[in-house]
Amino acid sequence: MDTGLASVIAATVTAGFAFLGVALNKFRKENHDDHAYVRGMLTMLYKSQNRIETKVDKVDERLDDHIEFHATGGMLDKTNPVDQNGPDEHR
Repeated sequence: MDTGLASVIAATVTAGFAFLGVALNKFRKENHDDHAYVRGMLTMLYKSQNRIETKVDKVDERLDDHIEFHATGGMLDKTNPVDQNGPDEHR
């Protein structure tokens, strides 16, 4: 094999590996960007979930207080029964 042909083969192999390295770096950057985006979305969902749990706990506490108020204050109205569709308005 002469020197010229060996130089061409060496340059082709080097260029191929250089292209492969550039392509891998590009995909790695895109992957990093995608992971950063997903991490941001998960953080936002986590914070939103905590706010929802806090609101549900407050409503639960208020509902328990309201039921206790009616039960202990003798304010339960048994003359107007309630069925699945709401209060019976025909009585």
